Amino acid sequence: MQTKLILVGGFLGSGKTTLLWEAARRLTGRGHSVGLVTNDQAPDLVDTAFLSRSGAGVQEVSGSCFCCNFGGFINAVKSLIDQQADIIIAEPVGSCTDLSATILQPVKDQHPAIDLAPLTVLADPGRVR
Repeated sequence: MQTKLILVGGFLGSGKTTLLWEAARRLTGRGHSVGLVTNDQAPDLVDTAFLSRSGAGVQEVSGSCFCCNFGGFINAVKSLIDQQADIIIAEPVGSCTDLSATILQPVKDQHPAIDLAPLTVLADPGRVR
């Protein structure tokens, strides 16, 4: 069975971490094994610490964004697959640009065993103009 990988993009404050928390909680409640990949840039890795309480396995890519550290991202994903995650949700930093070219396409090309979901992007409706 392939592991589903869902990438959730969006600017800082758009609700990515909240969505990961709620999705992990609901999916785990339905019997799925969920893994989360954070891309925390804060010195104390706040998102990683918060999400680790969700019941899901959590890996992090810190110090650089997914698009600048694809190897670190894939290592985190593979670690969660090794832990038997059937759904992995990954949260790149809000400043990560062109996620399609830097993450999605390389995953498709180099890792056919991963079932890649369409890119999800969140926006805070109060800030959209």
